[in-house]
Amino acid sequence: MFQQPIFPKSEFQQRFARAWQKMAEAELEALIAYSPGNQFWLTGFLGSLSAKRFPEFAHDVIFPKVILPREREPIIVGLKTAAETYARGTHVTDIRTVSPPVGENHPQAIKAVLAGLGLQRSRVGIDLGAFGTITIPEFAALRSELPQVEFIDVAELCYRLRMVKTPAEVSCLKVAVEIQNRAFQKFVQRIGRGMSETELMFTMFQCQAEAGATEVGIAMPWTHPGYTFFRAQYLDRLMECGDFQWFDAGAIYHGYTSDYDILLAWGEPTAEHLKTFDTLKEIYIEALEAWKPGRPIVEVAQAVLKVVHRHGAVDPLEGQFIGHNLGYDGGKAVVGDWEPSRLKIRGQHGGGPGVVCYHSLWTHPL
Repeated sequence: MFQQPIFPKSEFQQRFARAWQKMAEAELEALIAYSPGNQFWLTGFLGSLSAKRFPEFAHDVIFPKVILPREREPIIVGLKTAAETYARGTHVTDIRTVSPPVGENHPQAIKAVLAGLGLQRSRVGIDLGAFGTITIPEFAALRSELPQVEFIDVAELCYRLRMVKTPAEVSCLKVAVEIQNRAFQKFVQRIGRGMSETELMFTMFQCQAEAGATEVGIAMPWTHPGYTFFRAQYLDRLMECGDFQWFDAGAIYHGYTSDYDILLAWGEPTAEHLKTFDTLKEIYIEALEAWKPGRPIVEVAQAVLKVVHRHGAVDPLEGQFIGHNLGYDGGKAVVGDWEPSRLKIRGQHGGGPGVVCYHSLWTHPL
């Protein structure tokens, strides 16, 4: 089947209405989205897997720039060879194309759009502070092309718009969670001693695919002793009795991602393993009391850190990821004696920006 938009046009019209309201409050006549996350929210364009895996050059070239004028439909400015993809994957009908070098030609095309709307002397928002946004040379070229336009950074405005999920987005997030639930269930039945972290990683990718993921997701095993955040997987160190492992994984469904982890005790868990897990569970239950409506996130983060420190634990990021986990359910299961009723990674849903995280401890008999 040919590519189709993931949501009906009415979904995006609701988003435009919210964006137009925020734009009016900020006295902006148009908004330009350079970041892939923001252009996805405005148009639903997913892009290719290769574009997402090589952001250092592909984001700037392949992902379209989206111009949303106030009270008007959006306009896409993108790569000429990808024009059919933009048309098939979105509801946008006004598509302007450029050829390389895009860093020179994007600003000229954007100038033509704004000039056609009579906005050569206006306040225009652009997501300067977002991830994967406009490069410094291209922004300089854009300002040179439009010297009388006042550009305002709207990265925060875009993040706040995206934080409020619509029912359609929540539905996709729930599916992503259920896919990862099924993937973990498959995964724990297939793994065994003698596998490396790299083999475990690719096993998880295969399980995600079988469970219904629409593209490659997240799969990160880190094993103690000698584990650190975000290091490369061990290629030749094989799992053995006594290993304690944190396995973080997330399935992707039409651009929406789940993300949670399990702890794996290889062989019989030690008293230290069990104490670590129980302490983690206590911290989560106690720290969630700090999450009250109306409290600034800074206060919530500080309160959570106090709980972490009171239990003698360490947060390596010192609160910078507070809020990453939007749900919690802790429990213990034995892989060799698995029953669905004992699983603690259920399909509950946290209604935030796209990450749902749970923890459970699995014992893998060897």
